[in-house]
Amino acid sequence: MIVLFIIGVIGYWFIEKGNPHERWTLLDAIYMTVITLTTVGYGDYNMSDAGKLFTVALLIVGIGVFAYSVSVATAFIVEGQLQEIYRRRKMERLIEKLSNHYIICGTGDTGVHALDEMIQMNVNLVVIEREEERINHLLETRDFLYVLGDATEDEVLIRAGVERARGLITSLSTDQDNLFVVLSAKQLNPNLRVVSKAVEDTSLVKLQKAGADEVVLPDQSGGIRLAAGVTRPIVVAFLDIMLKSQVTTRFAESVIQSGSDLVGQTLSQAHIPDRTGLVLVAVHDRQGKFIYNPSGRLILNVGDALIVIADNEQLQRLNKLTGDML
Repeated sequence: MIVLFIIGVIGYWFIEKGNPHERWTLLDAIYMTVITLTTVGYGDYNMSDAGKLFTVALLIVGIGVFAYSVSVATAFIVEGQLQEIYRRRKMERLIEKLSNHYIICGTGDTGVHALDEMIQMNVNLVVIEREEERINHLLETRDFLYVLGDATEDEVLIRAGVERARGLITSLSTDQDNLFVVLSAKQLNPNLRVVSKAVEDTSLVKLQKAGADEVVLPDQSGGIRLAAGVTRPIVVAFLDIMLKSQVTTRFAESVIQSGSDLVGQTLSQAHIPDRTGLVLVAVHDRQGKFIYNPSGRLILNVGDALIVIADNEQLQRLNKLTGDML
């Protein structure tokens, strides 16, 4: 359009400057170009035949350029909207197919670390976040499914598949919001394991009474980690590597299922380290008791969780033995 405007001004100026009836100035050329291109023209200034022919050509080209510009702009907007709609519909279908997945509510300073850990563990997860700008920023360096909305609303939790989920993390900015999420999630799925962040120490008991299976105080955990880093640096470094590493050996757990051959066997009879190559650190029994460095006489039962040090291959072999393939 700018190029066409310049062509129109120059064309009128050169064509009509020799007009015997009326000599045009540069302003006349600019004025005529504007009213022609905008199709508002209402006079010809005693225009010459050459000027009239030039006006016809300028009108045709101008209308064509304008129509093309509108079509391109419209296509850009419509196609962008259609692509966004298609992408969201595809993501909604993927979420609808998920089961035994995890939900993370809130991706603030605490939630983003939970998200990174879950991504590193390569588990199925859905993020609920109300700020689209925050989601777009995270998607620049990460790939995950998400639902835009307020996690305190039941409809949003249902869209994230809370009724089919295995666990939920809520790390919203206020304890009140986290309390709402815990109550709603437990009502929609009583079997869901819910871990909640707490900002204030006084909220811990309230969140537990609301149904949270575990409540984490980030400030308290951070303080304990700082103290341990000073007094037990080697142990802390060891645990950090074991907990965070995904490509090397790490702490893991596997729960014995009802169809497992391990049920009713003692640890000696099960030969778990020989069959898997891992190290058995502890057993968490059905009564919630941790048995550290268990003896070979310990009888394994359904629901016992084996706490082990293993790499991915060793853990997969253990999961085949326990039947914990989720």
